[in-house]
Amino acid sequence: MMKEFYKIIPFIFCLALGQEVAPEVTMERKKLIILASEIKDSDISKKIIQIASSSATQLNRYDVIDRSQLDRILNEQKLQHSGVVNPDQAIEIGKVAGANEALFISIITFGQKGVPTEKQEEKDEEEEPETELFGWIVKEVVKAGIDKELENVERYPNNIQTVISGEVRLLNVETGQSISSFNFSAEHTGGVKAKSLNKALKKVRSQMVDNLKSLYQLSSEVLHVQGNDIMLLLGKNMGVHKGMVYEIRTLDTKRKVRDRDITIPGKTVGFVEVVTVSADASEGRVLRKWDSIEPGYQAKEQTEGLASWSLGGLFGSSPENYRLRIAGNYKPFHQFGGAIYGNLGMVEDTRGVMDIHLGFGLEINYRIIPSSPFSTGGVLSLPFDFHIRPDDGDEDGEIHTVVLPIFSPRIGLQSELMISPKLDIVLRAEYALASIRLDDWTYSNEDDDSSNIAANWDDSVGPEPKIDYKGGVVFTVGIRMLVFE
Repeated sequence: MMKEFYKIIPFIFCLALGQEVAPEVTMERKKLIILASEIKDSDISKKIIQIASSSATQLNRYDVIDRSQLDRILNEQKLQHSGVVNPDQAIEIGKVAGANEALFISIITFGQKGVPTEKQEEKDEEEEPETELFGWIVKEVVKAGIDKELENVERYPNNIQTVISGEVRLLNVETGQSISSFNFSAEHTGGVKAKSLNKALKKVRSQMVDNLKSLYQLSSEVLHVQGNDIMLLLGKNMGVHKGMVYEIRTLDTKRKVRDRDITIPGKTVGFVEVVTVSADASEGRVLRKWDSIEPGYQAKEQTEGLASWSLGGLFGSSPENYRLRIAGNYKPFHQFGGAIYGNLGMVEDTRGVMDIHLGFGLEINYRIIPSSPFSTGGVLSLPFDFHIRPDDGDEDGEIHTVVLPIFSPRIGLQSELMISPKLDIVLRAEYALASIRLDDWTYSNEDDDSSNIAANWDDSVGPEPKIDYKGGVVFTVGIRMLVFE
């Protein structure tokens, strides 16, 4: 046993003598050349190249070698370039152009065709006469003849469906290896060809920007810390902008284990949002932290942002109600924020019956104290509630499931307490300002969904059940989850 202990002493000793690694800082733009593979439709290829080029240029972290520069370089080198290449040619052209990496774009699918709108489909179905077998055969023969005559004619020129998909590969010009890749796809239906294509290309542009950010994430360094105010290296010259979020990490550590150098990644201690930007530096505000942030720490761009959702239980006594709420939060760590939520529960009406409750709504938060790990402030909630129960039945004794919609705006106070990097406890108290009935108790006509019929109430059983939230107080206890990698 002692021998085994002595064997692991050197291993423990090596782990203890770790050497901190200086923070990685993105100081130079990456030189990038963008090329496309050979396809039949070169026009869409050129458009995608233009989108990729402009997206990379706007990010300000790439130096893009454009087509005019490329043609000049190739002419000087007496090389030919048709505008479409294969991956090997892309690497060779990238070397000649002096690029670090080549973005190689392959168009997988591109097509445009007219499709009928819902109204046109309904009209065609209404005009379709019912025929017997012989009539059906004649009709199909005539339809086939018409289809052949119109095969090159666009039948629905004002409702064009555009479909685009492709792959982008990032190639290392020096080694020829594929560094990374991503797919893009977009579809839009509506308008003439040009309009439909432009709408689809806008979707491609959005995907291109997001993926180009991920391909070359910015790395910075914490220069100065004063309370929740953080100064970071890098500014406009490298594409830093207001609203960008950085993940703050302790320094990586290099250690020697069994004659091998290994790097132990630093631990995440918080997130900082950029507030102001100069040419070479930026100032940020701490959004969330669970450990101290020190000068010299690593800052990594958080390209995916911070997502947050909540789960809570609600209780109110006037009227008695119990609800389960799930919400998606918007800017949960800012002074101004909000959420969209859905509710499921039970509410007692004036007859003493617990009605089923379904609802949705939105809220606006103003945090007087937006600090981490504790925040508190006011909240305005705008719930739209639908209450479901059976009525007393009609003259034939048929009972219907009826619905009562109510809008009850509320104000309140909410506090959030961080208990782990990804989990908060949420406490809230709300006061209902009003209880506005948007309609009476009604049920839908089975033959006509657009027609609502008033509920049937028997006076001998009791007066019409009512639900009045005005003046009631609702308490919430819940959790808030932060999602990040």
